[in-house]
Amino acid sequence: MIPYTRRKIILELLHSKEIVYLDEIKNKTNVSIATVRRDVKTLATEGQVEILSGGAVKLVINIAEKSLEEKINLNKEEKEIIGRYVATLVGDGQFIFIGPGTTENHIIKHLKGKNVTVVTNGAFHITEFIKYKINSILLGGNLLTDIAVLVGPTAMNQVANMNFDKCFIGASGITFDRGVSTSNIEVAEINRLVIERSEEVYFIGDSTKLGKNSRYTFAQINEEQKLITTKKAHVKASYAKEVILID
Repeated sequence: MIPYTRRKIILELLHSKEIVYLDEIKNKTNVSIATVRRDVKTLATEGQVEILSGGAVKLVINIAEKSLEEKINLNKEEKEIIGRYVATLVGDGQFIFIGPGTTENHIIKHLKGKNVTVVTNGAFHITEFIKYKINSILLGGNLLTDIAVLVGPTAMNQVANMNFDKCFIGASGITFDRGVSTSNIEVAEINRLVIERSEEVYFIGDSTKLGKNSRYTFAQINEEQKLITTKKAHVKASYAKEVILID
């Protein structure tokens, strides 16, 4: 069983009960206790679980994901500012990935007229791609209907064979200690792989996302993987090299 599948099983167990013992995970995944400990340590490092004494773990409780209908009209002014700025970072001929979120949706119209190809797993972006005649590739896979996102092995296999000039990925939560997070483990896994396959990495989010953690951390903010947000966000001066603040 591959690590991705084991971690998914562990997190599913933790969503079903408050505390899970390592022996339970061992029996469920059919691997050694040493492998279980490594998987749990990885999840703890990502800020997704807390390791307890006595050989047990529990889920770190974070903010819940809103539905697409709820998110699409939230903070539209900030999202538009971010979308317009992000488009200025995209050059002709580039092969880019944009995440499936509502902030990313505001990028698309500003790419009109550019010779770019956009890859995404955001199903609801299709209307914008057609409207503004943007060259695009929609990943295949299983559709999460509540958030209109495509996930699963098919999407992962496609991304594994792609090389992106840049990626722009939104998040449900953004903090400087735990990192950039989302509410769905399969979305998180695709995001991790996209980041690995990208020359330049940018995370995007309006000011309301900062200081919040969602369930699954998929990356850390640093000088090579910058955060783009607006000046409404309260960001310490010490993080100036990791953050692009726009008006």
